[in-house]
Amino acid sequence: MAEDIQGLLEKIHSDGIQKAEKEKTAILTDARIQAAKIIEDAKIQAEAFARKSEETVRADEEKGKAAIRQAARDAVLALRADLQTKLNAVVHACVGEAMKPELMEQIILQLAAAYVKNPNAEASVEVLLSQRDQAAVEAYLKTRLLASLKAQPVIRLTNEFNSGLQISFRGSDVYFDFSDDALAEVLCRFVGPKLASVIKD
Repeated sequence: MAEDIQGLLEKIHSDGIQKAEKEKTAILTDARIQAAKIIEDAKIQAEAFARKSEETVRADEEKGKAAIRQAARDAVLALRADLQTKLNAVVHACVGEAMKPELMEQIILQLAAAYVKNPNAEASVEVLLSQRDQAAVEAYLKTRLLASLKAQPVIRLTNEFNSGLQISFRGSDVYFDFSDDALAEVLCRFVGPKLASVIKD
């Protein structure tokens, strides 16, 4: 009987060890599978993170390049606007200096002489002068125009421009603008594109 108990104990012990070995093997196998899955998931996440980081870096780099291009365009536009403003100021000053009373008198007399050659023309001239040029031009013009046109010219003063003149002939659509603003605009239109092309290059 003791032998039977001993055999039974050995069998229980042997079965327990085998069962424990099987469970241990199953646990280890499961642990290896889980570990491999965790490692694989970690690799996938790391690759995805690396791709996303690379895309983010590329996107940030492209944004930076776009910002630099925009800043360069803005700088060129600001420079162009600044140069145009300075050009306009210089041209205004030059026109103001060039439109001396003697030159204005010559312009008016030549235009009036050409106009009165038309047999249908009324001999009436209207001149718009800046306040600055009134004293120097008015008396001379009245005398000369009265002598050449046999009509009293109408001379008006304006604050709309600083120097130069505007001349029109009553009864016609003929109108000439030699004000500093008009001449500066014409000159800037001529010089501006050339200046802009220099800036662009």
